Amino acid sequence: MKILWPNDLSKCSEGAIPYVKSFAQHYDAEVHVLYVMEDLARHESWYGDFERSTIEKLRKWEEKKARERQEQLCQKYFEDCKKFEKHIRVGDPAQEILKFIESEKVDAVVMCRKGEAGMFKMGSVAERVVRNAPVPVVTVPSMNGSK
Repeated sequence: MKILWPNDLSKCSEGAIPYVKSFAQHYDAEVHVLYVMEDLARHESWYGDFERSTIEKLRKWEEKKARERQEQLCQKYFEDCKKFEKHIRVGDPAQEILKFIESEKVDAVVMCRKGEAGMFKMGSVAERVVRNAPVPVVTVPSMNGSK
């Protein structure tokens, strides 16, 4: 069995971790930790007349920081899990989560209802995933208690 934990690497998204670990232990499942970075090229107008190389530097910096944070989360929470994998994708978060479900043949998704406000709001992402996922999606309150 494969369980997907899509998250925005925020403290808020850690609310799903007890559920992810419980499912993983109960079903002896693989855990897939997924972070989706916004595609900065989609928002070039936000950055003015920056050269493409500048946008690429920003993307690489974000990816480096995301990998570091993802590693911290996995070391802190998933050291005792038998099988877990980390993934980073670029694009629309909901679309990339749905693509990942299909490509990796995920059996279930556990995610927070709402993440930390940033480039996107996880609330809208969670709603789109729940409506369109071909597998069960468990949504849980965020770590900060938001519903």
